[in-house]
Amino acid sequence: MVDSATAEGCFHCGLGLPKTGTVTAEVASENKYFCCNGCAQVCQIIYSSGLDNFYQFAPEFRQWSPPEQAPEDAAVFNHIQIQADFVRQRVDGTHQADLLIEGIHCPACVWLIEHTLSQLPGVTHAEVNYSKQRLRLHWQPDVMALSEAILAIGRVGYCAVPYKEDLEQKINKERRQDLMFRMTFAGFAFANVMTAAVCLYAGDFFGIEDVYRAIFQWYSMVLTFAGIAYSGNIFFASAWRVLRAGKLNMDVPISLGIAASFLWSASATIAPVAGIENHVYFDSVSMFVFLILVGRFLESSAREVASSATRHLLGLLPRSALRLDEAGAEQLIPLRSVDEGDVLRVKPGDRIPVDGEVVHGASDVDESMLSGESYPVAKKTGSHVVGGTLNISGQMHVRATDVGHKSVLAHIVDLVEQAQTSKVEIQRLADRIVPWFVAVVLILAAGTLLFWWWKADLAFAVMSAVTVLIITCPCALGLATPMAITIGAGHAGKLGVLIKQGAALEQLAGIDHVVFDKTGTLTQGRVNVVHAEIVKYGTDEQPEKSEIWSAVRALEHASEHVLAGAIVNFLADYPTPVNLSDFTNVAGRGVQAVIDGNTWHVGSLGWLEANGIKLDVSIKQAIDDQEKLGRTIVVIFDDVKLLAWMVLGDELRPEAANVVKSILNSGKGVSLLTGDRTAAAQAIAGQLFPENVGEGVADRHIDVIAEVLPGDKSKQIQALQEQGLTVAMVGDGINDAPALTQANVGIAMGQATDISAQAADMVLLGGLDRLLVAARLSKQTMRTIKQNLTLSLGYNVLLVPLAMAGMIHPLLAAIAMPASSLLVIGNALLIRRRVRYSR
Repeated sequence: MVDSATAEGCFHCGLGLPKTGTVTAEVASENKYFCCNGCAQVCQIIYSSGLDNFYQFAPEFRQWSPPEQAPEDAAVFNHIQIQADFVRQRVDGTHQADLLIEGIHCPACVWLIEHTLSQLPGVTHAEVNYSKQRLRLHWQPDVMALSEAILAIGRVGYCAVPYKEDLEQKINKERRQDLMFRMTFAGFAFANVMTAAVCLYAGDFFGIEDVYRAIFQWYSMVLTFAGIAYSGNIFFASAWRVLRAGKLNMDVPISLGIAASFLWSASATIAPVAGIENHVYFDSVSMFVFLILVGRFLESSAREVASSATRHLLGLLPRSALRLDEAGAEQLIPLRSVDEGDVLRVKPGDRIPVDGEVVHGASDVDESMLSGESYPVAKKTGSHVVGGTLNISGQMHVRATDVGHKSVLAHIVDLVEQAQTSKVEIQRLADRIVPWFVAVVLILAAGTLLFWWWKADLAFAVMSAVTVLIITCPCALGLATPMAITIGAGHAGKLGVLIKQGAALEQLAGIDHVVFDKTGTLTQGRVNVVHAEIVKYGTDEQPEKSEIWSAVRALEHASEHVLAGAIVNFLADYPTPVNLSDFTNVAGRGVQAVIDGNTWHVGSLGWLEANGIKLDVSIKQAIDDQEKLGRTIVVIFDDVKLLAWMVLGDELRPEAANVVKSILNSGKGVSLLTGDRTAAAQAIAGQLFPENVGEGVADRHIDVIAEVLPGDKSKQIQALQEQGLTVAMVGDGINDAPALTQANVGIAMGQATDISAQAADMVLLGGLDRLLVAARLSKQTMRTIKQNLTLSLGYNVLLVPLAMAGMIHPLLAAIAMPASSLLVIGNALLIRRRVRYSR
């Protein structure tokens, strides 16, 4: 321990040292002084880990609390039950956790945390959101336990705890309160300074003694200084941080404008010079600080509105659920206590608490929060329901299948947040422009000062330069894109379109070719019986219709073929014979059995022909027509003749033809990509867009790419891109994932597998017609971004020359600058009105 007089403050946190002595430790071969052992240990760890650049980024006058301590029971977060609330498994096998970081003070803290975690074995991604103080961590659970990351964060002075929405809301509330307090105090200072200014202005007109002028000026100076010291210090702190890092942001010219105006007015008050003693601008300075804070408070409120999509979705979940025990008794439990396998009772009018399967009862469910579709969906025993949807009419018992982060709603929220925080190319361009913009502003302000000092007087020169600093607004330029992307992505979720990457909104607007997978995309993705016909011979020996279909149901019920379930469901109203015997599954042919002494065969057309049974010409033609459509034929026969035949197929989605037609009519190309035979694929294309419909159809057609192996789909996309086309791919299967990744924009259907949904840039929840909604939203978002950029640049091009010419008063500049940002935000908010879903 040494005397605290030998050092000015703690080397790590900057706080004052203890009166009785201080902790000393050797760091980089030098003795450094610390306020506590915690700061000393953290500093030594930072240096020993090679992260000493932290102190170059950290603000020189850092006044933050001593190091936060990692939770003593960090190992508890390794338990699967605990992780269920905030950890999810990614497709690549890594785990993802969202952690709230306590103790972040500046961007240097972000740098330190990210670099500390990147050195841990098993960490694949670590990104800290400075504004939300939230860490998104990806790690390999077989290499590292989560507690190791939490302890590593604790060792460098921060506390990581599982992210919870209520904690984030608490932090946001505290920040908004701080901003409101600063704004309120700035308003108080401004109001009183303006009162004094009125007296001074009246004195200029009616006459005022010098002693009273001095009193009012000193009074104004003290109040203005207080307003700057408390309310405006956030501008100076931000400007100092970026200047130390060798960068520029908008707070630099704001701080220069405030400082120059105040120092000029203060010097004129303290040491007045003949001829310029009346030129004080305390009212302008205090008003400027107040208006900038008002603008930022309103901007913060607008951001809250833009980010409310995820909170709105999470708010759809009830706080509790009615759990049924084995005896049927009910127990009201918190939603967090629901486990997979629990059976819950959902009453009419209640929201379904978790994803699950209906095990008893039936009802209509409003799923508009998923699809945007206002029509209710019928649910019965065996149906799947999604947490957050509204039970309308009947009572149901639901077995929980997916809870916590496994639920559909949690997945949607994650995708929306991911899209809202991602950057598009046009935003990256704006981000690169802003620092140069600020540099140009500083040069123009300096030129204005020198010019008017030479042409007029110093007072006019200073005020003109200050006006240039104040009126310029790269803030609007910086907000133009992220506000539009945030609002667009949030609104898309309400319309049944999940935007995973903000860049997808930008790229979709420039698509000139759309490739559709067939099965599960243009079709409904499930095989059904679309036609069933009894062959009539007009003889008494012919079995009855009910006898035939009962026999078929019996054979298919015993079969394990993939088509058997569709046939059994189609024939559900027919009884199953109990006297079935000698059941045989003939590989590649079908099934056969003996019922009441008669042998029945259900199988392929080739099996029928192999048994020497000839088809009637009309039946053969009908079967050929169905096969050309890519459908599967199942025949039912005995030992001598055909008894019946069925057609199974995957029907087109009702909206598919309209979607394809709309895309073709917009001038974009369309391709159908499938592994089916060419003839079958051509038949599907004919159903989607018949060649004999409409005028000028010869210029619009569907390009059929058939008989493509699953592994070659991405090569087909690449071939189109090599032709100079910007391609969107719409698919839903695992084999579509490479193609979705290869495409400029990958779009997965709502029922898509996890792999294809992860590979895609956006997911259509409500049906294929949501593709048109996504296209409209993309165009409107890009149109809004361009409008915002035009507004921002036009504002500066118009007003900056006027400010340089000395034609704008600083008060007008103080009003115009935040107004331009609010105009950009308001225009972005209009996206929600301009794009709506309509059937």
